[in-house]
Amino acid sequence: MADEKKEDPELQELQHIRLRADGHARRGKKPVLSRESVWQKIFGKYAEGLTTEYVVREVLLGLTICFAQIPESVAFAFMANIKPPIALHAAWIVGFICSAFGGRPGMVNGATGAFAAIVGTFIPPAGTGNNGEGVELLFPSVMLAGLLMVVVSVTKLSRFITLLPSPVMLGFCNGLAIVIGLSQLHPFEDPKTHHWKEGAEMIWMLVICFTAMGVMELVPKLPFKIFKVIPSSLLAIISAIVIEFALVRNTGSRTATIRDVSEFTLDTAFPIPFFVSTEAVSYDLSSLLTGDGISKIIVQGIFLCMVGSIESLMTAEVVESFTKEPGNGDRTVMAMGAANLLSGFLGGMGGRKPTGARAIATGGGS
Repeated sequence: MADEKKEDPELQELQHIRLRADGHARRGKKPVLSRESVWQKIFGKYAEGLTTEYVVREVLLGLTICFAQIPESVAFAFMANIKPPIALHAAWIVGFICSAFGGRPGMVNGATGAFAAIVGTFIPPAGTGNNGEGVELLFPSVMLAGLLMVVVSVTKLSRFITLLPSPVMLGFCNGLAIVIGLSQLHPFEDPKTHHWKEGAEMIWMLVICFTAMGVMELVPKLPFKIFKVIPSSLLAIISAIVIEFALVRNTGSRTATIRDVSEFTLDTAFPIPFFVSTEAVSYDLSSLLTGDGISKIIVQGIFLCMVGSIESLMTAEVVESFTKEPGNGDRTVMAMGAANLLSGFLGGMGGRKPTGARAIATGGGS
């Protein structure tokens, strides 16, 4: 018997494609050919799998997190007894570096309450929106914390986070929920009397609050595709702005906005190294090399490193349970260490992964 020739599989595939194209041509249809997406044409192999819907959703989520980070960072600055620009610069510096080089998707970084609580114990209050005494010690402390985080990453100590029992993670999440919930109550108090606000202002604040809550909860359940793309948290922010400026102000009432709490100027719009003096920013660095100053820098840096590393890794485990995608703990801590080194150098308060912004990201599908 003559040996049967086996056709080349690639040749068979080409023949099938040609036959399908001929069939479409006979029916007056254009042949369906696979082609690169517009994102692949621009970014090459790095954009493989990207769709327009995905890009739009990520951009809108980024805008939403930006809107959320601004008031959050201002609040943390007040909590840490420092000026708001110090926390705002930390938010974008830490957020950008950790997002670009971090160890997992769905993680958002910036100034946090945990850092603010530690910083506030070392810097005494000097009035809302002002720097307390010893603020110049904060920046080398943040840089030291960043250096220690790099050491944690290089020595692969992040793997020990898996030894934490499940009840610890449950308590951690519930404790964060309570702390975040309680932190939302202070805007409803009068800053002078520390009693609950009254009258039309309180009523409108409650209207805005519950409207935003309803939008976030109910909009994703509507059977329209557009609400699967636009984050409900962004719609909640837009609804709050519309109510404030279209209804509240037109009735002769008003509620406090970010501008009322802390007005931003061009003098502090760009970060500069903390040891460089300008007309708007100047620190007394004489205490940096004293015994008391060095001890405070070391102690504060160690605390910031411990809290930042442990809480970020714990929260990464929580986010992993939502996204079902494994992360790289060592890479996460390494990026966070590099971000804090740069943040401290440029006069920022440093930061880690804030839970509220992460909830927005993962809840929005990031």
